[in-house]
Amino acid sequence: MSRAVLLLLLVPGLGWAQPFLRTRALSNTGDSNLCVTWGVRKVTYRMDAAGSAKTPVEAEFTAIDNAFASWQNVARGCSDFEFVRGARIMNPKVGRGSADDNVVTFREENCREAVPLTDACQSDGSCGNKYGCWEHGDATIALTTSTYSTRTGVVFDSDIEFNAGASADGARFLFTTISSPPCVEGMESVFCTAYDIQSTATHEIGHFVGLDHVNGTSSTMAPTAPLGELQKRVIDPGTASGFCGTYPRGKPPVPCDELAQLKNKITARNTGTLGCSCDGVLVAAPWLAVFALRRRRSAR
Repeated sequence: MSRAVLLLLLVPGLGWAQPFLRTRALSNTGDSNLCVTWGVRKVTYRMDAAGSAKTPVEAEFTAIDNAFASWQNVARGCSDFEFVRGARIMNPKVGRGSADDNVVTFREENCREAVPLTDACQSDGSCGNKYGCWEHGDATIALTTSTYSTRTGVVFDSDIEFNAGASADGARFLFTTISSPPCVEGMESVFCTAYDIQSTATHEIGHFVGLDHVNGTSSTMAPTAPLGELQKRVIDPGTASGFCGTYPRGKPPVPCDELAQLKNKITARNTGTLGCSCDGVLVAAPWLAVFALRRRRSAR
């Protein structure tokens, strides 16, 4: 069985308003009607024990727990889907786990600074795991990587990375947990709201369960977020309906084929492109979907 790796980044993009969109799988059979969907109803997330270097005490762990709790509250009303907090993990590896090993990690250093130019990982995309660094675009605030079957769309593993590394110009995203006041651009600190961890995590968990971006500022799955935004902490009704419709209580996950779309009014689209097939592993080209319109410099 082939597996594909789907990268769901957080980039500005144009689109159209929808209650929700499901993430299309990139199939090795040419079937464009597959959606990325968990086949199990109990998944465990494990937070990187290192946490976030700039967040006071352990506030980042609480914020991430709160984000998963928001999704669990939605599930209680419609689904038997269960999010379980597992033990914290040291030196987590993205894209190599299972339903019991989905990691959430803060990448504190950019791979540009951490990795020697002669390291072979530069060509095979493994530097992030080898050095625990951020190997994606500077303008991306967070990214979800889902590994799934290219035959069925069933997810094996989904991991979330926060970009806490420095960009080429030295700027970096400052992740905060405080609810107010919003930070002034250029004067970000942990005593105001810069890039809210709970909002960011809540959005990324939407990708985690198989939902795509929608173009609407009121949606949890909107692809952009201004400095100081807290809105995505609350899961909007459209996003909740997408989750509930995909994982109905006591029933198997709803497939993403044409019949299901007509019957359940599900809308799905594919914004990715097929990459290459190497050693039986199908690698999907990145889906660009950034959480911030541009990088803002954080006060240190």
